[in-house]
Amino acid sequence: MFYEIRRETALPGCGKELARWMDEQTIPFHEAHGMTVTGAFTESGEEDVFVWIRRFHNDEQRQEVLERVHRDPLFESEIKPRIGELLAADAVTVRLVPTAHSRLR
Repeated sequence: MFYEIRRETALPGCGKELARWMDEQTIPFHEAHGMTVTGAFTESGEEDVFVWIRRFHNDEQRQEVLERVHRDPLFESEIKPRIGELLAADAVTVRLVPTAHSRLR
């Protein structure tokens, strides 16, 4: 099992809209396709930053979920274009593997 922490940077002044869109549209859409999102956050002191944490069992499960997400016509017609309007840069992704005694295991 591993976690991905994704840090998304919105265009200046679009952070609140990005957070709203992620909470109300993007995350539920991903979860409907089998993704586990364990948390969503705004970054203190950075009004245009949104962070979300995704959990996967392994690389294969991650790939399968992302393929389902990206093959859905709604992703191409609504989700991807709207995110493209709000983001300033590509997401920064960090992969974390819980230690043997981590409570997140």
